[in-house]
Amino acid sequence: MAPRRRRGADQDAAGQDDAVDADALANAPKNRPPNTAFRQQRMRAWQCVLTPKLIVTIFSILAAIYLGFGAYLTYLAHTVRDFSFDYTDCQKQAPQDGGPDNFKAVPDGLISAHFSVPEGSTLDPNKAFWRVEKRPFEFGNESLNIDVCLVRFNIPEDLKPTVSFFYYLENFYQNHRRYVNSFNAKQLLGDAVDGATINGSTCDPLAHDPLGSGKIVFPCGIVANSMFNDTFSSPVWLNVAVSPNNARRADDNSNRTYTMKDTGITWPGNKDLYGQTKYKNDQIVPPPNWRDRYPNGYNDKNPAPNLQTWEAFQNWMMLAASPNFYKLYQRNDVDVMDRGTYQVDIALNFDTTLYNGRKSFVITTLSTMGSRNIWPGIIFLIVGGICLLLDIYFILSFFLWKPRKLGDPSYLSWNQPSAPGANTQTHAPGGL
Repeated sequence: MAPRRRRGADQDAAGQDDAVDADALANAPKNRPPNTAFRQQRMRAWQCVLTPKLIVTIFSILAAIYLGFGAYLTYLAHTVRDFSFDYTDCQKQAPQDGGPDNFKAVPDGLISAHFSVPEGSTLDPNKAFWRVEKRPFEFGNESLNIDVCLVRFNIPEDLKPTVSFFYYLENFYQNHRRYVNSFNAKQLLGDAVDGATINGSTCDPLAHDPLGSGKIVFPCGIVANSMFNDTFSSPVWLNVAVSPNNARRADDNSNRTYTMKDTGITWPGNKDLYGQTKYKNDQIVPPPNWRDRYPNGYNDKNPAPNLQTWEAFQNWMMLAASPNFYKLYQRNDVDVMDRGTYQVDIALNFDTTLYNGRKSFVITTLSTMGSRNIWPGIIFLIVGGICLLLDIYFILSFFLWKPRKLGDPSYLSWNQPSAPGANTQTHAPGGL
């Protein structure tokens, strides 16, 4: 016999159930997301259906864009005129005696030129002469007798401004991990950083005078010490054509200098990283590789340089990402560089043979995209050509080779004759 339930038990259970439901309703809104289209994932959506016409249209547009832009970049690259001369071996191969007209033809392979040479012109851009002479050369307020390489070369057509003069180094790794950190930013900004701070910085081993005076090196670090210090004159137009049988100057009085300036050669924002130093001249010494320019150290006659206005130094401190790189040295934004024979005098101070490197100077015009570089245009043409080939293939596939009907359900795997039960019919119970 089942136990009898006590009177009032049903009412107590019902009351407990009502209490639970009330608690659930009270707590439900706290965890339930709002009933909106965004929170309940009922947003309207568009799904791209890649029909044959859409695919052909997309690849046609891509091919037109890439081929058009690639052709434009290639055209711009071929409008640039440039002359590159490798003078690494000038001291070894150029004559050093025999008077001012003892020029020797430059060996093949050291010149690279891109010009539109007029028909019948006697100005061969691939022919140049050079020689070496000892002469006094000005470094700041100091004059030293050093080797100077004199190079004569031809410019067969007028170069419209802007005309830029670069130096080019090969096999010089400015991206070495220790090299890139070897400077002190506060010192470059002009602060008189104390010796203890310099010792704790990344300037080591060029933080203090290697000769033992205890003075601070300014600017400290390997980057500043290794600064490229060959100096170039502005090109001088000569009243003579350089040819295999004639490299002599006809009339010195008719020569004229194509003046190039060493200002405006760096980005404007770079100057904010440098300032006039607050060190006194007797507190600092130049880096070891600067001793030829400052043989007596920094003094009132030959003070420490103002890094805020020295744009060549700022360009050098902008470290290159690859071992072969260009640095802008000087430029002319106003005057046309007339066709003719020019001479550039190069003070040879930077020895690249120590690390199996090469050095060149480059005279070039500029296009909208900068100096001559054909690779961006070629890359765009290649990508555009691939898009065009795919476009032709899709046109043949979709419209000429007549593929199956788009969206035909008979091609589904379960509708194929070989699929199990593909031809059987399923009937509901009771004959429905």
